[in-house]
Amino acid sequence: MTEPHIEDELLDRYASGTLPVDAHPAVEEHLLACRFCQSRLVASDEFVVLFRAAAIQPDARPRPGWRPAWSPRATIWAAAAVMASALLFVISVQLREPSVAPATVMMQSLRGPQAAARIIAGKPALLVFDIAPDSGPDEYDGQIVNLVGVEIFTARATPKDGHLAVLVKKLPKGSYWVRIYSKRSREPIAEYGLRAE
Repeated sequence: MTEPHIEDELLDRYASGTLPVDAHPAVEEHLLACRFCQSRLVASDEFVVLFRAAAIQPDARPRPGWRPAWSPRATIWAAAAVMASALLFVISVQLREPSVAPATVMMQSLRGPQAAARIIAGKPALLVFDIAPDSGPDEYDGQIVNLVGVEIFTARATPKDGHLAVLVKKLPKGSYWVRIYSKRSREPIAEYGLRAE
């Protein structure tokens, strides 16, 4: 009569090294005599080797193709956050810039290469003209144009100590013409040279 074969669970535990040591002698004695269980053990060993190799391999499943992770709503919120950050940056830079009192520059309607008044480029200046405003309701505008006549700045001229004045926040470097106009007639009443350096 032949001995019964080793149960699958015992053989698998023996192949994987998880069978208690006290059960080894009985399993090994049977394996010496039974060719069927020997072939089953070889198959179990191969399975264990493949299983261990697969366990240490990275995930071999294909990944889905690229697709955007942002939903339209998330994109809108991200754009709003970027714009808010930029606005806060601009405000903080403006707050850090010290307010500079404008330089007062007397504007004389003289002609010639030395006649142009000079201001510091990029700094505020109060241009005070040698024109006394009429006592009537007439209003005046000040206009700054570059040397080819392109308008750079326009503002209302206001009375200051018996003269007309225009506040210029900043001008880039260059040469300019400053013109004073009567709002009533829209005619220029004076023209001045100005240089921002």
